[in-house]
Amino acid sequence: MSTLTDIVRQPSDVTSATGVSAAVRDPVVIRLATIASLISVASTVFFFMKGDILLYKDTISHMEIARRVLSSPTAGPAQLGYVWLPLPHILMLPFVWNNTLYFDGLAGSIASMVCFVIATVLIYKIVYHLTAGNKLAGLVGAFVFMANPNILYMQSTPMTELLLFATMLGGVYGIQRWIQTKKTVYLFGGGFSLVLSTLSRYEGWVLSAMLVAVVLYTCLFSQFDWVKTKAIVIIAAATSFLGILFWMGWNVYYFGNPFDFQDGQYAKPSNWVSSADPQVGHSLVAFKTYWYAVDDNLHLLVICLAGAGLVLLLARFRFSPVAMPTLATLVFVPFFTVALDKGQRPLNVIQITGSLYNVRFGLIMAIPAAILIGYLASLFSRQSMFGLALATVLVVLAGSFTYDAFQKVDSNIITLQEPLVYATQKGGEVQRYAAAGKYLQDHYKGGLVLEQSYGNEEVLFDAKVPTSNNIYEGSYKLWQPALKDPIRSHIVWIVMSNSQADQVFTSLHNSPALKPYRLVYNHLNYKIYERK
Repeated sequence: MSTLTDIVRQPSDVTSATGVSAAVRDPVVIRLATIASLISVASTVFFFMKGDILLYKDTISHMEIARRVLSSPTAGPAQLGYVWLPLPHILMLPFVWNNTLYFDGLAGSIASMVCFVIATVLIYKIVYHLTAGNKLAGLVGAFVFMANPNILYMQSTPMTELLLFATMLGGVYGIQRWIQTKKTVYLFGGGFSLVLSTLSRYEGWVLSAMLVAVVLYTCLFSQFDWVKTKAIVIIAAATSFLGILFWMGWNVYYFGNPFDFQDGQYAKPSNWVSSADPQVGHSLVAFKTYWYAVDDNLHLLVICLAGAGLVLLLARFRFSPVAMPTLATLVFVPFFTVALDKGQRPLNVIQITGSLYNVRFGLIMAIPAAILIGYLASLFSRQSMFGLALATVLVVLAGSFTYDAFQKVDSNIITLQEPLVYATQKGGEVQRYAAAGKYLQDHYKGGLVLEQSYGNEEVLFDAKVPTSNNIYEGSYKLWQPALKDPIRSHIVWIVMSNSQADQVFTSLHNSPALKPYRLVYNHLNYKIYERK
């Protein structure tokens, strides 16, 4: 309690007499980072003990990608592939070599946990500087973010959301501080953070474009001459878009097409989006779908408070560039609406389709919500008692939502409910993975395994087959020869599912190439062959 009192009583001036930002020496940052770290560890332990951190299918895929960079028949950078952006997997490299961390999932959770702490501190600093040094407001914003139960679950998993949030916030903070100080170091810092965000998730590309537009708007608003404006915008664009150019170059170098990340075999939106989806071609349904996703992730009261903060922010700053970096984060509402309408992104919510898929897309709006609620708190904290009371109410409300969510964690945390519902609705599919993986775990004694990873990621992971022994569709120059003549490619085990999407099945089922193998497992649509 004394720590909270000390934090509240900190002086609110932004800049010291020497002109150095007081936030640099702000003890609140250390205390907040410590509290966020403890919350992060406690949440991860909680979900780990429940066996929840690997519920999303993508968690295993992310870790397998990282592991194959270090250990696979074709180990090396090319194993990063072309669909998912590379930074999340690069950050897992120091940990995935360890079998315990890898198979427990913690090898992928560590980066998410660190990013949770970074994001919490950055929200505090953004609100702090947006409110002329109001530490109480910054703390309210930070608490709203780190008390969100969906944030707490996602930061416990090897998913990529928290990395995106941290790098996005770094870009917002850097551009905001450049607008306030006009120091180029902040422009470069914000641009570098945006490079990281564009290498984390594709949403980072959207925010980078918005923040470059904010830089241009600031130059015009400040009436910079054309030479200075051009130089600044070039710096912002060159730093912010460097990651995008790198990824296109990567796609050209390794796969021959700069747009493989969009139209490659395993990247096409048609792999996940059906033209029959209700939001495709219907912008109103698309908007309602995203609204429900945001509501499920944030809670209606949080959205209303953020809306009040937005109104007051616009009334206070009007057309001032200072608020523009925060406002830029609202771009994801129209972005996802258009993406759903055009069939570029799959998203299902119970209220529209009766199912859940990618509902975590709405979680990104926790960023502007936390900042705006922090700003809302600042407007009253100048009268200290009333402000402290308001901040206390906001903190208690956020805390009560978190408490209620953890009372019935499987039904009240929507990002956790999604994979649990999937496991129930796709019970047969999950059972097939588990049964095939269990058989391999009990009988595998070594040797190369031919299996398509796409759609079957869990099988070899559950069987704990080393990635160094897996020939899969990313084993360049080895995959096609193995499909044609597995015995000549020294394949000992062949795993296939009875699916037309499984290339092993379509290439080898009822093929003479299987004569040197015996069928040892045929159950729940999976077949496993072992070399005689």
